[in-house]
Amino acid sequence: MCAQVRNRRTNMSADDGNPRAVAEDIKRKTKEVLQSREHANNITDILETAQSDEDVVTAASLSALQKIFSTLLGRKEVYRGKLKGSDEELADPKKQYSRWLGQCYMDALEILLHRLAHHDNSDIKELALLALLKLVSAEGKHPTSKSGADQSNFPLRLFQLIIDKLMSSEADQSAVIGRFQDYFQYDDIRLFTFVSLHKNLRTVTKEFTRQPPDTYLHNVHTLLTQVQMPGEGGDLSNLYVSPTDPEAECRPKQLKEQRRAFTNAWLSFLKNKLPSSLYRQVLLTLDQAVIPHMSSPKLLIDFLTQSYNVGGAISLLALNGLFTLIYKHNLDYPDFFRKLYALFEPSVFHVKYTARFFHLADVFLTSTHIPAYLAAAFIKRLSRLSLSAPVSSLQMVLVFISNLLRRHPNCQVLVHRSSGEGLGSDPYDESEPDPAKCKAMDSSLWEVKSLQHHFHPDVSQAAVLLGKPLAPLEADLSQHLELCTSEMFEKDLTTKSDQVPLEFHVPKGLFGPKDQFHSIWDTEPPTKKHKTVTS
Repeated sequence: MCAQVRNRRTNMSADDGNPRAVAEDIKRKTKEVLQSREHANNITDILETAQSDEDVVTAASLSALQKIFSTLLGRKEVYRGKLKGSDEELADPKKQYSRWLGQCYMDALEILLHRLAHHDNSDIKELALLALLKLVSAEGKHPTSKSGADQSNFPLRLFQLIIDKLMSSEADQSAVIGRFQDYFQYDDIRLFTFVSLHKNLRTVTKEFTRQPPDTYLHNVHTLLTQVQMPGEGGDLSNLYVSPTDPEAECRPKQLKEQRRAFTNAWLSFLKNKLPSSLYRQVLLTLDQAVIPHMSSPKLLIDFLTQSYNVGGAISLLALNGLFTLIYKHNLDYPDFFRKLYALFEPSVFHVKYTARFFHLADVFLTSTHIPAYLAAAFIKRLSRLSLSAPVSSLQMVLVFISNLLRRHPNCQVLVHRSSGEGLGSDPYDESEPDPAKCKAMDSSLWEVKSLQHHFHPDVSQAAVLLGKPLAPLEADLSQHLELCTSEMFEKDLTTKSDQVPLEFHVPKGLFGPKDQFHSIWDTEPPTKKHKTVTS
């Protein structure tokens, strides 16, 4: 820090004066500095008050520092380069003054960056961020030294420090990052955010030998997901810092450079071991928000295949990205259907992503070129799962089975085959992980037949229809994906019926089919019939 601030650093408190009065005094000193060099020492006073514990004083000081140095940078009075040390330079008061302003500017940046990273009040953090970004603009228009400017005049050195502070490993920066999102409309801000983040990830990964803290990873993910990438053929001329030659084809104007930086940042992030909750969030958005904008989507093959092998909900969510790579980028995954078959287990009905999983599984099994034995394996697997599935999922399972039977008529023999009914005589081996060896084609759908006697009428009717000739058009699976027990219960309550069954079997009498019951409400007792005796 400059000498005046080093020698007497104090913290403002309520005892030193009214904070609002101090804030007004800061505004007065700011005007004096901008009006005349005679009041330049006011800068050291403002640097001092910027370290106050009072938010009102801190806010006023940060705004003042931004205003002062944005103006001084515009006047080209701030210099941060090295002096040659000649007698002529040392004797030149203008160069000494410019050098001193450069030292004060460095102190101001240090204070702003510290407030951005460590202040408890999110409003002060946002104010520090906005002040720093305005200084980025001012420094880009008027570089403080030749070595500090990028080829597009973008002050990448200062911007790297901002990104480093935003990616804190100690504090949640999501609120400040949300404010930073407004600047992603600028193509150079977007590009150099990815460039700086990629460099920051490499540095932090080396710093933490095992794994970066979860807080840091959440901050990185928040920043990555806030950025909206431009589409193909989009206009890339909206720059926050204008280049020296407006017609020059600088890096921010090239979509190829944008995608390359985007890809590098994401790959550096995905190399880390992610917490379980963050892992799920990443897989949920990977297929729509990341893969379409990568320079080479196939670079995600290792990450997605490893995720698919984890098992459980992680494997279910990895289907999104794998689906995109297989169908849009020609990914060859020989064991894909075997892994998909293994995911069909009883727990699949009790996870948060059941609807998404069955939708993707239906898409994967849409092709009619799938071998009959493979389709039969999935049909039989679902049929067996229907014995333990919740009521709300049974209609979805039956519709799924019926659509597979429509796509593969050779598998309809499973419906009409009467042999192998029951667990004891069923040749199907549900413990076999290979669908080609589970003997599904030799079995029957006796499980579906048992559902014809289910207590819920919708389930029993769907099971009965499955045993009849199927219509050529497939049923709409989407209507049953989000069905839950409460919706079924609500539907039963609102359905009006003239005849409400009170028993499972229709009663035929109290004591038997021939008994006669005489109610006390009958007006006349039943007459007895006697045989007439003829003489």
